[in-house]
Amino acid sequence: MMLQFKLFRFTLILSFGLMLGSCQNQIAIDDIENAPITTSEDETFANVFKKLDGKWKGNFIVIKDIDPLLATSIDLENLKLDYVTKPGLSLINNIEVTQTYTSDSPYFQRVQIYDYYPMNKKTIPSEGVNKIQDGKMWCVVKKPDETIIHEGSLRGKNTIIWQSQQEDPQRIEYFQETVSDSTYEIIGYGYYEGHRTDLAPQTWFYGNYIRQ
Repeated sequence: MMLQFKLFRFTLILSFGLMLGSCQNQIAIDDIENAPITTSEDETFANVFKKLDGKWKGNFIVIKDIDPLLATSIDLENLKLDYVTKPGLSLINNIEVTQTYTSDSPYFQRVQIYDYYPMNKKTIPSEGVNKIQDGKMWCVVKKPDETIIHEGSLRGKNTIIWQSQQEDPQRIEYFQETVSDSTYEIIGYGYYEGHRTDLAPQTWFYGNYIRQ
């Protein structure tokens, strides 16, 4: 009887532990407070965000292409600086950005962002995380009026691709971010409600930050 009781108690404790671990692992993707439990699937991404640690300052510009070409005329998966410097582009916004990245672990990195808009002399703070969860890379940024989520992939040692796709309303975004020891460059685009996806993007982004 005593042996059966001990086996029952062990089974109960083990079951409770597994249940608790399962609950702990069910972290929402948009949760920027709690780090997910690391799994074997995550290990290949260890320290993938480490190069971003530190403080960065620079400008992030939003550009409109008033006469976009057919989408098939450019490579939308390998973005070039030419795409955001060619004639026929109109500047929509020029934002002065300060970003500070801090890694809590090789799989979870926090970011604090301050966007200063010179036109209206307004600063908008945001916070977010880069994290590895369920064997995937995620970037989550919580702004005062919205939460933005992108899924990531690696291209070489220094470039991360962030992208997302939403249908209703249409919101397709793609960012190519390349980090070196002293610079951090972003080239990206977006298709939004009313934009034709058979054409090249109407909205482009370019950011260039310097490590402080």
